[in-house]
Amino acid sequence: MKRFGAQSNSSNSTKNFPPVDLVVDDSPVHFIGPATQDNPLSHVRTRLMGNVVFHDRKIKWNRITLQLTGKAGLKIQVPVASLPQDAITGPADMTGTTMLQTTITICQVEKELIFTGAPVIDFGLHMPTHLPPSIKANSAFVEYTLVANFSAGTFFKKYRIQRTVLIKRHYLPSPSALIPSVEHHGVREWFEWSAEVPKAASAESGELVVALRWSVEKERVEVDRVELALEELEAYRFSIKSGVHSLPPKVIKFPSSLYHPPTFSTSSETHFIRTPLYLTKSNKIVQPLRMHTFNPFLEISHKCRITIHFTSGSEAKPLQLEFPMIITDCPSSGPSDIGESGMDGLLQEQRYQPRARPGIGGDDAVSVDLDLPVYTPAYYEQQISTD
Repeated sequence: MKRFGAQSNSSNSTKNFPPVDLVVDDSPVHFIGPATQDNPLSHVRTRLMGNVVFHDRKIKWNRITLQLTGKAGLKIQVPVASLPQDAITGPADMTGTTMLQTTITICQVEKELIFTGAPVIDFGLHMPTHLPPSIKANSAFVEYTLVANFSAGTFFKKYRIQRTVLIKRHYLPSPSALIPSVEHHGVREWFEWSAEVPKAASAESGELVVALRWSVEKERVEVDRVELALEELEAYRFSIKSGVHSLPPKVIKFPSSLYHPPTFSTSSETHFIRTPLYLTKSNKIVQPLRMHTFNPFLEISHKCRITIHFTSGSEAKPLQLEFPMIITDCPSSGPSDIGESGMDGLLQEQRYQPRARPGIGGDDAVSVDLDLPVYTPAYYEQQISTD
């Protein structure tokens, strides 16, 4: 039996091919919508496509096994004062902080291929529907690897190939999808407002647009300008005996956009307030805007902040309004014929369900209890003060 790198013919020997190779589709594995039963696309079984290429045709493989493994990890230095007592597992250092570090398995999907003597075997590995997207943040990660194990009898014992798999989750099926919006309204003294805020904004559109209307008594107060800005919240959490504990989120603020209303405007006029999505680094943007993410240890969420400033002649203080927002991108290709009711399902806002188990498994998948909330995150409509 020849060594792995050796080949029987002269043309292959110059290329120094391995006896067998595992090829995975270059495009990421796309999931659309949250991993909930309310998602109208949760029944769509996503597959990881690839093939096994046999270079050494003399080897008769007895067994070929594919195994997809997903892992999520947390490694963060946190102040001891911010942790509950049962979460402190080690001594604090000189700065009063301790290290939290753990890694869990998200999924294990296995599939066995039958060797038929063909030079190439194509495969499609059915993926579980509950998988969070791949990410590598400062203190947490989610990664997936596909391992192919080959065995060919006594002399040629085992051969192993590992490939990285990229998984993305989108909350919009296509850039042309109709995004549902929520209407908020309130009153403060002589100022009445109404805002129509979309549930999501797509990276492909490049901006967030909010429709704002107001009615004022111009003898007492008048709108001077309106600011619209996005904020990104990076929150880490972990599971302990008493439940899920969340650390204070890290807030990243992006530059605000100014809107000056026309001099002559009526209460029936709709003002469209816009702000760009800062998706690339620049002199002003150190950390670009990231997509909405929810996994066992990390949640990246967003909110938009509207600040209404009044003319200097009035004594009215600026009015601040905050609304949750899902920032997402769209898959390279996906279903586009989804109605507004279907989009509501894709952008379903669900409260946390402790100890929720994953849904449909993949090929011979092992169902893993993450002991953590099922995503997407719980968004609570903020009560706007009327005083």
